[in-house]
Amino acid sequence: MNLAQAMSLVVQPVQDLKRRSQRRADGETTMPFTLVALREDRVLCVVSAPRMAAVLDCADTLAIGLAPQMLVAAGQVTLPERPESPDVPAQAEGQGIAYTSMSREREAALAVQRFEVVGDREVRFGPPAKGAPDDKTVMDHLAAAMAKTPLDPARVARKDTSTAETADLAAGPGPAPVQTTEPPDFLPVEQGRLAIDAGTATTAHRKVAHVGGTVLVLAGSPERATQLLAYGLPQKLLLS
Repeated sequence: MNLAQAMSLVVQPVQDLKRRSQRRADGETTMPFTLVALREDRVLCVVSAPRMAAVLDCADTLAIGLAPQMLVAAGQVTLPERPESPDVPAQAEGQGIAYTSMSREREAALAVQRFEVVGDREVRFGPPAKGAPDDKTVMDHLAAAMAKTPLDPARVARKDTSTAETADLAAGPGPAPVQTTEPPDFLPVEQGRLAIDAGTATTAHRKVAHVGGTVLVLAGSPERATQLLAYGLPQKLLLS
């Protein structure tokens, strides 16, 4: 998946999120910081919260648990005036959405999409354009996360055995194998994938729920949605 393909999947839902934030009853119009995990050329999981730190704390969880092709962070930014340089065009002062992407090969990119608010609620967006980061905090977080080894869906034990990768990442981002005298009874790979996906999303939700954050898993099909629920994914996290 290249950057153009990723942006074509991510931009529209992020724009919708910004439009919804403009219509909030409490008067807060800043779009929540958002982290999107892409896998198999589609959006798999979206984590959003008012606090950037809480969302970035989920980067390791998503990178290790979901084995994404790419992570894309999106946040509302104030754009300072900046002259043209060899790398980026001139920038006028304004507001925009900054998209920071990081592939599994740790290829990074930054794009900025300007917007303007017309009246109280209408938001008009310009096209995304290449940007240059003033602060590499987000990029560094995503690079560190994508450098970690994902959990292996072939090493997920059934519930009555204990030697396996763990689908619950609450205790930490990495696998926690436990040695036993009995040979492990592993789930088939596809079932292991479902178990890890469900556990990863549940863990991410625990990390952001206390700050008003949300996690959505896009199942991709009704059948997969049913399977994820069977492996413990809470119904409220599922967008089928």
